[in-house]
Amino acid sequence: MGLKFLSSEVAPHCIMLSFLFVSACVPGNDIGTKIPLVNEEVLAEQTVEVSKPTLDNPGLSDENDFDAVAERQTIESDAERLKRNQEVYTVIKPTNVPRRTSTNIPNVVAYALKTDNPLGTMLYERRFKSQARFERNCNRYVSDSSAQEAFLLTGGPERDQFGIDPDGDGFACRWDPTPFRLAVGK
Repeated sequence: MGLKFLSSEVAPHCIMLSFLFVSACVPGNDIGTKIPLVNEEVLAEQTVEVSKPTLDNPGLSDENDFDAVAERQTIESDAERLKRNQEVYTVIKPTNVPRRTSTNIPNVVAYALKTDNPLGTMLYERRFKSQARFERNCNRYVSDSSAQEAFLLTGGPERDQFGIDPDGDGFACRWDPTPFRLAVGK
């Protein structure tokens, strides 16, 4: 179980380091520095075998074991469980989006439903169309929804004082009204 060395005499301008099939060359000196390489025998001793999981472990679920489940469940017990679940099942009807009464932040959902133009369709003229300004300013917001709220709060969609709607479609940064429209079938 000896260590292997590579002398700087073999490679006078670098010392070779080897570890787990990776080697690197670092500048060395010419004084004969010896660096031990990886000991293959030690690596072989550290290999660990993974044991197969046992099915008798009470902490593991056996729901994927057909025989184990078949012993506990029957078609009749499944039917009873489904009937109990259907009795407590509740359908919640969709309602209108609640109004924000204590704030002046625009409701982006209401704005999405009020508009019908697709993304990228220019509705408003923009004089300064800078991609770098767009990226820089959009990165200041934590989300596209917060960018859209700020855009509407500061005069959008008619005005774009921060350059976050360069295409003039009325949607700031990468905010997309499509999910809100699809939710109501619009």
